[in-house]
Amino acid sequence: MTLPNLGSLALLTIKQPAQAAKVILTLNVGRDVLWIALALAVVLNTLIFSLSNIVLPTGPSPIPGLLDNPVFYGGFVGGGLVLTIFSLHRVGRMLGGTGSFDDVMILMVWMQFLRVTVQALALLLVLTIPILSVFLIFGATIVGLFIFLHFIDQAHRLGSMMRAGGVLLASLFAIAATFFILLSLIGGPIMGSTPYV
Repeated sequence: MTLPNLGSLALLTIKQPAQAAKVILTLNVGRDVLWIALALAVVLNTLIFSLSNIVLPTGPSPIPGLLDNPVFYGGFVGGGLVLTIFSLHRVGRMLGGTGSFDDVMILMVWMQFLRVTVQALALLLVLTIPILSVFLIFGATIVGLFIFLHFIDQAHRLGSMMRAGGVLLASLFAIAATFFILLSLIGGPIMGSTPYV
């Protein structure tokens, strides 16, 4: 694809996400290229996040050592993205979907690049017209969910937005359970536990 094609595809993704997903799924992209693209998306995400922290410091991080450290933040975002892709693929297959890992991956990577674009625009608006930044983030969240559901539906050829919603909810549950188990294994705080005991 060329850059003008990417712009057109971005507009198509917003207007007709299902059609955009079909176009993306026809691209012959190797898995090695997908991993490189995913890494690039994570790096760009981390750069924008770090820049926003420099330009608009928000005080102490709620997770010291993670959100204030670009390397840890990038690892957290990258790990979360890989876990999301894996979960959407496996859960979708268990619920009757037929999408491959690469199908899910290419659509999620494309969404990450769109997300990075929105983050960059939001940062620019925060510095110029803050109120528009709020509207952009709110609108992007709603549209992003709409796109996400269509992408899940197309990746797994489910033919139903309700089934796509089921895959999303089940995947979120699986991801939450995985994080809970990992935190338990590494000795992280368990919700409801008393600190300093």
